[in-house]
Amino acid sequence: MTPPTKFAHAVFGTHRYTEMVRFYRTVFEAKIQSQSETYTFMTYDEEHHRHAIVNLGPAPEDEGERKHGTGLRHLAYTWDSIEDLMGVYRNVRDKLGVRPVISTKHGPTLSMYYEDPDRNRLEFQVDLLDPEQSNEFMATDAFAANPLGEPFDPEELCRRLDAEEPIEDLVLRSDQPRVPIPL
Repeated sequence: MTPPTKFAHAVFGTHRYTEMVRFYRTVFEAKIQSQSETYTFMTYDEEHHRHAIVNLGPAPEDEGERKHGTGLRHLAYTWDSIEDLMGVYRNVRDKLGVRPVISTKHGPTLSMYYEDPDRNRLEFQVDLLDPEQSNEFMATDAFAANPLGEPFDPEELCRRLDAEEPIEDLVLRSDQPRVPIPL
């Protein structure tokens, strides 16, 4: 199995949305890439985002009523190619019997989310766009309306890779421009 080539980003859930955005923007001198009442994606370098802040709304009076707690939502790791990413998928599936809880075409990335035994979430991804293309796509209305993206089937992607069949429709969102795919 090929290890990731870089750590990609961290996502935080909060009941103090404005303060968290201000804190991370200030501490890292970050640029906001995309923002709504629900989320903020920001970066301090060439990456499309290094931090995301998710607005969980007002804090519940009864802490036991929370569906999702505040704090770290997931850590993300990037692989160099779709083949490397799908090699990780096959390895985790075959050796641990674990499959992603979410497999999605975000647009800038093709991503699979796993949960470890303690249910900590990890995003394993491959960049589909270069930094400039990612920034442009994250500024679109399509991304603002649907930052999660569209689901994909990892098994079908593995099958097509093995058969050397086209994969563009499995890895690119239906609402994004077509670009060369980094196999």
